[in-house]
Amino acid sequence: MNIIMQYTLNMIPDIFDIDNGKVVINVNCLLLPELKAVHDAYEDPIPALCFLHYKYAPKGPYCNTPEEDLEDVLLMDFPGEYTLEDPEIRNAINKLDALYITPTYRYYLDNKILLEKLGSFARSATITTGRDGNLSALGMQIKSVGKTIQEFKSLEKTVLEELNELAGRNRGGKKLAYDQQ
Repeated sequence: MNIIMQYTLNMIPDIFDIDNGKVVINVNCLLLPELKAVHDAYEDPIPALCFLHYKYAPKGPYCNTPEEDLEDVLLMDFPGEYTLEDPEIRNAINKLDALYITPTYRYYLDNKILLEKLGSFARSATITTGRDGNLSALGMQIKSVGKTIQEFKSLEKTVLEELNELAGRNRGGKKLAYDQQ
């Protein structure tokens, strides 16, 4: 499991529970106005809420899906009467972005996308030689990959520290109880 996922798991509130073998919404869904609006907007809000849940859930079946593909994959796996253009969905995405994605975490996600694009390019690049070829550039890429990964892991560690700090905060500077950490 990704190091960021391990520590952000406690930051993302669950919006579902299982009751008698069925998925049901819980209090977090009804108390956040933007999620309640999604709940109220659709006859069957579960697919839309599943989309929102898995878009932000750091641990789960979609955690390793490339960021640029995540929304399309979730729309296919959780079809429903909602669209990404619906104001309720847009407002919920904006709210969840504001609640859970810090500037450092956004930078991490952007660089994760860049790593995925570099990998995709490497898989599909044709090697050419000569004065205008890419052979030397690709060779330099291979030589620098260790440093790139090391720097990315350093960024992950920085994000981890920030998320741990955010997770440990409580209103009024109070300490969390042992079972809240």
